[in-house]
Amino acid sequence: MSKENYHQLLSDVIENSLLHLYGQVASNDHFVPLAKRNTLLCKYLKPKLKQPEYKVIKGDIKRMVLAGQRKGGDLEAKLNELYTLSLNYQAKANDAQSLYDLLNILLHEHGFDSKMFYESVKAEPGVIYVLQDHLENCFEANGKQIAPVSMLIEHESVSSLIELINGTKLFFAELKECNEKTKQAHIELHPITLK
Repeated sequence: MSKENYHQLLSDVIENSLLHLYGQVASNDHFVPLAKRNTLLCKYLKPKLKQPEYKVIKGDIKRMVLAGQRKGGDLEAKLNELYTLSLNYQAKANDAQSLYDLLNILLHEHGFDSKMFYESVKAEPGVIYVLQDHLENCFEANGKQIAPVSMLIEHESVSSLIELINGTKLFFAELKECNEKTKQAHIELHPITLK
């Protein structure tokens, strides 16, 4: 799992925990003391320890539960602090890092290898080729994407690759052109903020 996905999963758990707490507090006619707030949060978080989709952040969830069970602990304040840190991380993650994360996800989770495309390279089916000049010209020095990144691939189901890319929410992928006979496609990646 990429760093970006780890932080997104952690952020989602923190955000959902706080929403759960605030929903419970809002439905209560009386003031909800700190100890009760900690109990509500711990009851919400504990089942996630056994759910496989949270395996990579299990240690983080355990620490949250322990913080809520500690005498005098304030899990709500800790979650708000972690949520702020998570938002700061996401704001700092740049587009060049997101491209690296995307290519890692496509390789490790879906089996799509990626290589740099040069004129002398003989393209292999199923391999994503990124144009080197695009890497040099599509990103500013700080990693911010200023132009679409082109990817080339020869694959039976280009639409499924586009769905996988868009499903990561790291980029908006658009099919620029496709040769149905040779199954060669040109995909452009746009920063998600410009979608």
